[in-house]
Formats: sequence, C-alpha cells, structure tokens
Amino acid sequence: MLIASFGIISLANGQSLPCDASNFFASNIGCSAEGRGQKCIQLDITHSIDKEGKEFVYAWNFGDGTIKRGALSEYCYEKFGSYQVTLDLLDPKTEVVIRNELATTVNLLPAIEYHTDTLKDLTANFAYDKSLMTGIVVSKVFWRIEGKFYCGKTARHAFATDGLHIIEIGAIGLDSKGESFSGCTLMGVYIKPQP
Repeated sequence: MLIASFGIISLANGQSLPCDASNFFASNIGCSAEGRGQKCIQLDITHSIDKEGKEFVYAWNFGDGTIKRGALSEYCYEKFGSYQVTLDLLDPKTEVVIRNELATTVNLLPAIEYHTDTLKDLTANFAYDKSLMTGIVVSKVFWRIEGKFYCGKTARHAFATDGLHIIEIGAIGLDSKGESFSGCTLMGVYIKPQP
C-alpha cells in the first residue's frame, strides 16, 4: 500500500521514492493553461537538418490518418484527444522510408471548466474527486499548488496568502476503452480573508 504525503511516496517497508509530480506537469503540455483548448500544432525540425547532406523528404504522420511533407509542418486536428505523431525520412527518388526519425505523443485537451470552493483557513486538505475526470480509472494523482508538488489522492497545503488560488490536478489511468490516459484538470480555491 502506498501512502502519499508532501512529495514523498512512502512504501510499506519504510523506503521512500521521490514524488514525480514535477516531471508529470513538465511533460504534459495539456496541463498548462496555454496548452489547453488548442487543436493546432506546429512541428519544426529545420534547426536539426544537415544542410550539407543529401536532400531527404520528411513525412509527418499525425496519428489520425493525415500525412504531410516538409521539415516544418502545421496541422489542426478535428477532435481533442491523444495522437501518436511520427516523422519518417524518405529517399527522394524512391520515396521508401529510410528510417523513422521521431515518434511522440501529442495530447490535445479541451479548456477546463472548474468550480471554486471557499475556505476559511490557509492550510487545507484536498482529496481527489473522481467526478473531476469522468470515465477514467485513476492509478496516480499529481498536484501542483503554488509551485509545490504533491503525489497521491490527497494533498495537504499551507497557502501563503488568502484570496483566489488555482490548483492543478493531474492523473494517470485508463479510459473507458481500457487505453492509457494522462490528463489534467483545475480546481479553484478562494480563501476568505481573515477579519
């Protein structure tokens, strides 16, 4: 059984592992406010092309059946979701794939609607609410609150000031189809100023 508290995951045998919440938020572009609600991406490898070498053809596969050519490519998806994007290097004469240059996952998440809770104290306990991500069976939960990171389905945080605060909650799990899921949501907290 794992017990999570203040950035350290404690194992039953007394050993502990560092919380990987900061890595989770850094590697999930959909977790940032500017990354949410966007369906268009730009892919650019012009900076890494050998100008002296043979002229190759670059083919981007956007994971939804669309393929575009060029070292620089822009594409807009029709739906939010997770897409496996690959880049192949083709021979210019035969158009045979010489090698797979790149493979990455692009997560496009809708903008977040969130509710705000009002609290009276600067220190608060938060518990993950499964209704925040309906249809997801969550295996890991990550929190980012005022630049601090926590792991586990609960987090305790002491706020520096009263007023409005945004809490970022990330999760890894399985969706309704049994496929891997990684995503984020937000929760607002308003701490009433003390009289």
